[in-house]
Amino acid sequence: VNGVLTVGDQLRDALCVGMGIDPTHLSDKMFRKKSGDEQEPNFWSMKLVSYPPPAKTTINNESDTEYGVGAHADSNFLTMILQDDKNSGLQVQTINGQWIDVPPTPANVLICNIGELAQIFSGGYLMATPHRVLRPQNSRISIPMFYNPKLDHVMECMLNPEAEDLTWNRKGQNQWLRKENTLMGSVGENSFKSLARSHAEVFKRHHKDLQILSDGRIQLRKNT
Repeated sequence: VNGVLTVGDQLRDALCVGMGIDPTHLSDKMFRKKSGDEQEPNFWSMKLVSYPPPAKTTINNESDTEYGVGAHADSNFLTMILQDDKNSGLQVQTINGQWIDVPPTPANVLICNIGELAQIFSGGYLMATPHRVLRPQNSRISIPMFYNPKLDHVMECMLNPEAEDLTWNRKGQNQWLRKENTLMGSVGENSFKSLARSHAEVFKRHHKDLQILSDGRIQLRKNT
């Protein structure tokens, strides 16, 4: 875990340098909470994901589903993925709207997706990576780590969009975007949005006093 977090720190700093932002401004204020002489790690989560092959049974002459996970973008800052070295299925979308395969990678390679918090931080210079997972022909294992600032931080744009030394290239962009999706700078709120959408039944079971709106915002239910 610490090794992957170190990779995340290095990627974060490299993104800052590439945009002319002092990396320490992001690392000191957002990714570490000082407590005396000790530092508390930033907020991260990891999960083990198993993608089974499609069922052999068909409905209306079609397989049960084409996708292991449909098109989406992650709500965090960066996602680093250790994926199966034999079976793939992960696809990312180019700026022109084309879905391309991410080939299987060995255990010493991490795939990195940019998340919504990095999009907020960069004022849209960095765009959250649209991606999806096709059902593999054989079982596939994936281990994503979701790398975030500290949980109580509110992310704000740090990039001057008029910076002369940056080349903006957004003309003709045709990527997948969720039609109703509020980008919330609060790390906790944007993470909760993702949980509520991805695990709707769990959210309903454990948060009966809350409801998720169509744009991803979560609010208290009104008494009826």
